[in-house]
Amino acid sequence: MERQWEIIPQFIRLEESVRLSKQYGASFEYNDFYKPSIYQDEEEIRKRIEVYKSLDRDRSKDTLHGVFFDIAMISTDDVIRDRSRYLMKQSMDIARELGCKGVVFHTGILAGLWTKPYLSGWVTAASEYLPVLARQYPEIEIYIENTFERDPSPLIDFMERLTDCPNIKLCLDYAHASLTVTDNEEWVKRMAPYLGHMHTNDNDLIADLHQAPGRGSIDYQEFKRLLDKYDVHTSVLLELDGIEEQEFALKFMQTV
Repeated sequence: MERQWEIIPQFIRLEESVRLSKQYGASFEYNDFYKPSIYQDEEEIRKRIEVYKSLDRDRSKDTLHGVFFDIAMISTDDVIRDRSRYLMKQSMDIARELGCKGVVFHTGILAGLWTKPYLSGWVTAASEYLPVLARQYPEIEIYIENTFERDPSPLIDFMERLTDCPNIKLCLDYAHASLTVTDNEEWVKRMAPYLGHMHTNDNDLIADLHQAPGRGSIDYQEFKRLLDKYDVHTSVLLELDGIEEQEFALKFMQTV
């Protein structure tokens, strides 16, 4: 299956990550900087940025996973909201310095809270804030990822609210979608016009296990069929750790 794959660089095994990325033409999605243990340590941030910039590779197709632990960008609590937005800007600043093409953020929608007032409030507040962030970083795409929403409706409503925000797109996490009550085709069909990026891995269709594709229960022939049917040509992160598992996944996806 021909696709612009991405892998997560393994900081303690970077030579092997670079080798794998060159062998399969895969880009990187940096998963370091969403971790509080790293983003609260300015020295560690600087060290990792400099190491990544020193590697002999093109970073222009790389992406970065933005902060998501405890992030509530539309909180009505001023302290929580302001801290969340500060950290989101920090993610964007790091991506800018690394020369990444885009940053992934979760919606922050609480799983299981599926009332109309809550969801419409999220759509309204997110569609007011995220364009402000996007305009501050016009050269970087912002990808809003489905996490554990029941269906894609809030994300579609959000995108339909946007005007003149070409650098805000959606990130379909296919593995997350496979855990919902909504059929995967519905997720792909509705999100396809707005997609800029994707995540995938495998699971048992019960829990978000982050297994290598081919080791779980997701039908990857169906995955290929849906991407072809709805003309999806975005980059796709194989979202799992470990050089060996990443290589297994890259080889597996060539057979799909």
